[in-house]
Amino acid sequence: MPKSRVVTATLSLLAATALLLSGCGAEADTPKDNAQLVPKLNELLPQKVRDAGVLTVGTDPQYPPCDFTNQSGQIDGFNHDILMAMAPRLGVDIRQQAIAFDGLLPGVQSGRFDAAMECITDNLERQKTVKFVDYAYATKSVVTTSENKHGITKNPLTTCGLKAGVQTGTEFVEDAKLFSKNCESEGKAALQITNFPTAGDQNTALQSGRIDFAFTNTATGVWQAKASGGHFEIIPSPLLSRTYVGIVVGLQADGTAKALLGALEAIIEDGTYGKIMSKWELNDIALDKPGINLATERPLELPKVCGACGS
Repeated sequence: MPKSRVVTATLSLLAATALLLSGCGAEADTPKDNAQLVPKLNELLPQKVRDAGVLTVGTDPQYPPCDFTNQSGQIDGFNHDILMAMAPRLGVDIRQQAIAFDGLLPGVQSGRFDAAMECITDNLERQKTVKFVDYAYATKSVVTTSENKHGITKNPLTTCGLKAGVQTGTEFVEDAKLFSKNCESEGKAALQITNFPTAGDQNTALQSGRIDFAFTNTATGVWQAKASGGHFEIIPSPLLSRTYVGIVVGLQADGTAKALLGALEAIIEDGTYGKIMSKWELNDIALDKPGINLATERPLELPKVCGACGS
């Protein structure tokens, strides 16, 4: 790549990263609209939420199009739009608060947040400590630079021995372990894995060459590729599963979970949800039948060691 293109790519990434990182500490609210209130859903919410008129939702706004900070400094994304559509049905304001991803689940468990929403994967391990109200699917991919100098393909063995980046607290940590296990099953070197505190840090490491590839939500990776002017390549893999993503609430927060589920069902039924997913070009991950803890109730097939699968 010519030096001028490298500089352009770096500046594009830094600009995008700066925009994403500017969301730390940001908040987003929605006004009430009593015309759409569903009283039975409001009654399911905890009394403290009803008294305050506010449901606080934690997010990490560094994952466009899930959640990000727009040019006006406000939290944006398809998750934000879904919450804003749900709020009038619940009869409360929804206030989003920004925090690093690895603080989202502990924030719900401690009571700091009433819920958390940031394309959080519903899985059996997490269900031991929190409850999920699932609202969409997610697919995952490998992301590398457009040069792809190591020749990474759908075949997971093409990543063996390479430097991989994952963000702390995400399901990608376990994905990386599965890739390493797959490599070792074929007598090849495991991944050299580096954990990063934020998505911005991971992206910077990828662009600078400190890592060879990273794991990402496919929709986020596609967005990242566009934002950087096409300087990233998104590669699917048979070792990366399709999953459910959900709004997280406390393990004992049955009322809140049922209220959120009811609000989701309402915006699906009246077509609002479909319009939101179309706006963000995410119709392929829309979930027509939301539910609670679907990783248990309607489990999807999980990937397994498969050697050179995908080649």
